[in-house]
Amino acid sequence: MVLFRYTLRLVAKLAAFLVLLTPVFSAAAPPNGTISISVTPFRAERGQTVEIMLVTPPDTSLSRDQVHAVILRPSAGVESLPLQPGKPGEYRATFLVSENAASGLYAVHAWMGKEMTPTAIGKSTLLVGKIVSDFFIPGRVDPDRPQADLAEYLQDFSHLGGNLLIAHALVTKEKAYYPSAICKTDIIPGSANDLVEALLRHGDSEGFAVLLSVGWDMTRNSPHEARMEETKALMKELYNLYGHHPSLVGFYAYQEGSGTYLVPYLREFCNCAKSLNAGLLTGCAPYVDDPLLAGYLSTLRELDVLIFQGMVMASYRPDNRKKYPLRRVRDFCSLGAGAKRLQNKIALTHVELFGYLEEAVNHRYLTNYGNIYQEILSAATVADNDGVVFFAYHPVIYESLKKHPEAQRSRQAVLDGMQAFGAIAPASHEPNPLAVYFPYSDWVIERWSECFLPALDAFRELGIPVNVLPYAPPLSESLLPYFPMHLNPDVLNRLLQERTVLVLPNVSGFQQTDSDLIKALVQQGGALVAFGPQIPMGSSYDQREVFGGEPLPSKLHTLVRVRAAAGSRAAAGSQQALGAVQLAAWRSTGAKVVATFEDGSAAALVNRYGKGTVVTVVPDAMTAARWFPELVRDLIDVATSSVGVGRPVDILGANSDVDLAATRTPMGFRVAVVNHNLHALQVTFRPLPSSLPGFAEWYDLSSQKRIEAAPARQSLTLRIAPGEFRSIEFRRRVKPY
Repeated sequence: MVLFRYTLRLVAKLAAFLVLLTPVFSAAAPPNGTISISVTPFRAERGQTVEIMLVTPPDTSLSRDQVHAVILRPSAGVESLPLQPGKPGEYRATFLVSENAASGLYAVHAWMGKEMTPTAIGKSTLLVGKIVSDFFIPGRVDPDRPQADLAEYLQDFSHLGGNLLIAHALVTKEKAYYPSAICKTDIIPGSANDLVEALLRHGDSEGFAVLLSVGWDMTRNSPHEARMEETKALMKELYNLYGHHPSLVGFYAYQEGSGTYLVPYLREFCNCAKSLNAGLLTGCAPYVDDPLLAGYLSTLRELDVLIFQGMVMASYRPDNRKKYPLRRVRDFCSLGAGAKRLQNKIALTHVELFGYLEEAVNHRYLTNYGNIYQEILSAATVADNDGVVFFAYHPVIYESLKKHPEAQRSRQAVLDGMQAFGAIAPASHEPNPLAVYFPYSDWVIERWSECFLPALDAFRELGIPVNVLPYAPPLSESLLPYFPMHLNPDVLNRLLQERTVLVLPNVSGFQQTDSDLIKALVQQGGALVAFGPQIPMGSSYDQREVFGGEPLPSKLHTLVRVRAAAGSRAAAGSQQALGAVQLAAWRSTGAKVVATFEDGSAAALVNRYGKGTVVTVVPDAMTAARWFPELVRDLIDVATSSVGVGRPVDILGANSDVDLAATRTPMGFRVAVVNHNLHALQVTFRPLPSSLPGFAEWYDLSSQKRIEAAPARQSLTLRIAPGEFRSIEFRRRVKPY
C-alpha cells in the first residue's frame, strides 16, 4: 500500500520529526501588542520583489525588545527576514520571489521579545501562484502513533502539491483536541497529543500555512445565545496558545450556512480575528442556495478567503439531493471568484471527495475516480481562481487507505486531477470579458436554477466562457435590514475600468440599486447583452430607451432571418428555420434590428444608449445558442468590441456538458475544454482575427509540446475523450520555420 512505501522512505525523516516534536510548553499569555505589517503587492509574480513594512506598537514599555522577522516559504519552511530600520518604530524588508518559487501563501511573521512568549506579534501574507488546501481533522489521527501518523499524512498531502491546511473540528462533543481551558479536554499543555501544536510545528519547518477552524464549545450544552461569545473566546484562546507560530496565518469559520443571514455572523467572527491581529486571514465556506450571499460577503472588509462549496454530491440522503451534474462545480465556485473582485479577496474552488451512497467506494464515505477527477477539472476552469480545497482528503482518502486499498484509485484521481489542474490553470488565469450578472432581489432566489444555470449552459454550447458576477451592495447598505437603494460606485468603476460586458439572462426587472447601476454603466460607455424572454424593466430608466425596443405578445415563430450582418459569421439574408416555437418578439423603438422572425418582428437588436452599447436577443439564451449560434457570436462580439475587448477564439462543437476556459497572452491565447459527456467530442478552435497577425503554432499545455500536425494561423480540430480535457496554446512567432 502507498502509505507503507512512504513510511519506508521516511524513516529517517520521521525520527528527526519525533525529536522536533518533543513536548514543549506553550504559554497561553497573550502578547501585549501587535506589530503592523504591510506587504506590497499581496499577489506577487515570480521574479518580482515584494516590499514589506513593519511598524512596532507605540507602547514604550515594549521599545526595549528587539524586533525579529521571518518568512514562511511553501514547502521550504521558515527563513530569516533581514530588517532595515527607518523612522523610529519602522522597519523595511524586501523579498525576491524567485523564478522557480513554490506556489502558495508566504507568511511574514514578526515578534518582539522572546520567540515562544513574545511581547508583540505581527503577521501578514502574500500569495504566489495557486493554493492547494485540505481540511485536517485531528480526531481522525491514529491515537496509538499520533506524531508519526501526522507526519505521514503531511508527506502524502505534499505529493498532491498541498500548501495550506485548515485544521477543522478542533472541538467536538467529546472534547477539544488541544489544551483548552474553556472546553472539556484530556489534552495536557505541552503533551505529545496536542495535535494543533504538532501541526503548526510541521507547518513552520515544512512550509505549510495553517488556518485554525473555530466554532463554539460543543463539549457543553450551553445556551444558543452564548455561542457567539464562546466562539470569540475560543479564537482568543487559540491565538494566545499558538500565535507565535509563523505557520498560523488565520482563522476559518466552522459555522457554514447559506442566505444573507450568515453575513452578520461572519462579520462578527472576522472582526474578532482582526482585533487580535489585523494581519490574520479569515475564511469561510458557504453554500450556494442564495447567490446574493456571495455578493454580500464581498462587502465584508474583514473577510479574506471565500470557499464556495461545489455541492454536486452533498448528501447521502435520497430526499436531500439536487444531483447536480459535475460541471456545476464551475458555476458554483464562479460565484466566489466573482465576489472576490470587489475587494481582491482569495477565492478557492471546492472539490468534494465524498459521494452518493450508490456510487461510494466499497460502501465508504468516498466517491469514485471519475467523480473526483472531473470535479477537479471543472474547478480548474473557474476564471481567476486562487486554487482548490479538498473536502476532505485527510479523513476521506488518507484514512480510508489504511484499511481499504481500493481507495487508492480515488487517491490516484486526486493526483491525476491536480496534474490536469496545472495544465488547465494557464487558460483560466484571467477573468473573462463577459459576466452573467445576478441582480439584487428579495424574491427571485429560485431563478438561479430556473434562469441562470440554463443560461450558463447556453454559453457552454456557444463555446464562450463567462464569469458569474453576484450583486454587491454599497458598503454602507450591506448591514441589516437589507434593502439597498443606491448603486455601488466601486462596482460601477470596476466594471468600466475592466471593460466587463454584463449578460442579463431572462431578468424581468431591477430594483432601484441595480436600475441605477445598469443605467450608469451603459451611459458611461459600458455594454450589456440581454437575453429574453424577459428583458429587464428599470425604476430609473425607460426600457424603450436603454434597449431600443418594446415587447410584443409571444406567438409561434418558425424562422429567424438576418436583416443586417453584425459580424462575419452570419451573413445578411441568411436564415434559420426554427420549427414552430413559442417565443416572445419585439419591435424597435430606435434600435438597429439585426434579425427578425418570419413576421418581421425583431429577434435581435443593437442599441446605443449614452456612450454604451446594448445587445438584445429576444429568445432565451439556450434557444438562441442552439438555433442560431453564429449570429449570437456576432452579436456578443459587437458588445465586447464596443468596450475595446475582443475574444481570442471561437470554440465550436461544444455542448452543455462541457467546461471552458480561455485567456489572452502577449503572444496569442490559451484555451481549455473539459468534456463531461459519456462520448467523445470533436472540438474546433477557430482563432479570431485579433489573434492572427504573424505566424503561429499550437502547443499542448499538458505535454508542453508543439502540436505537429496543427496548421498555423488556421482552425485546429481535436478529439476530446469522454471525461477528459484538452488545454492548448496558440502562440505567435516572428517568422516561419
